Amino acid sequence: MKYLSLLIVLLIITACDSNSSTNTLIPVQQNKVLLLKVNYENNAFEGGNETIFPNSTTTFTITNQVVPPADFGNIKLFYSELNAKLFDGDIIWMGDGQIHYPTSFLPESQYNYIDTFAPIPDPVFENIYNPSNTNYNYSQIFNSIRYLGIVNEYRGTNPNATVKLFLYTPGVGVGDPSKWKWIFIFKN
Repeated sequence: MKYLSLLIVLLIITACDSNSSTNTLIPVQQNKVLLLKVNYENNAFEGGNETIFPNSTTTFTITNQVVPPADFGNIKLFYSELNAKLFDGDIIWMGDGQIHYPTSFLPESQYNYIDTFAPIPDPVFENIYNPSNTNYNYSQIFNSIRYLGIVNEYRGTNPNATVKLFLYTPGVGVGDPSKWKWIFIFKN
């Protein structure tokens, strides 16, 4: 009975990857998206949120739905290929909106920095919502998250990916720039 159990276990293990001539297990890469918040005024990293999606895609397109703030506005971002919400935040005229989705961000203290002196090369940046067409120094803003371990992980698994970002301004008109956030979006 002991040998029969061992034989069954071995058959299960070798059957897990029938396409491989060496019968090794191949890890399945999860489809993940990472949002990181960076303070607009001082470019300080403030926190992040990682979402794991059950379905995988070969492309990563973000579309937005924007309601301009006549009084109350909103911006929503969607992972188009999966029709999945990535971000939802108010934009209030002469007030302060809030982020409704993601509902929480891990604080900066929960992230590790890599211990290296070799800088990670800048990715190609795509500003996905820039209604005023303002030119920004994205490399300078990226410096605050450049050495995060999770950024290194995402860039390592998808090194040619465009890093998407936008400036979330929860209040406009007489908005408070201390509450504005850069939102960086990475796909593994």
